Amino acid sequence: MTDVDMAASLLDEIIGQRGVRETIKSMLERAYSDLSKRNGAWTRRRVRAVFNKEASRIENREIEEMKAILDGRRKQAAYRAETARLASLAVIQPAAQDRRQF
Repeated sequence: MTDVDMAASLLDEIIGQRGVRETIKSMLERAYSDLSKRNGAWTRRRVRAVFNKEASRIENREIEEMKAILDGRRKQAAYRAETARLASLAVIQPAAQDRRQF
């Protein structure tokens, strides 16, 4: 897998699920928003070039920034899942104690 292919697949993961009627422009804008928050060096043209596999070279920092965004999303999803699990336990345990009192 070349750097261009790897960068394009990482960008696809950053874009995430696409709506049926969502335009490519809006998907790329969403990716640009995430990437430019991480590093202001990202431009809309650069995001489009990576998406279309037109970039002649991919910098290591670009791949690392895309991986960092995806890693952050995975950590956030794990945190939310753990929080939801603990919240459900907090609801279930008092309900079980209430049943024992009667």
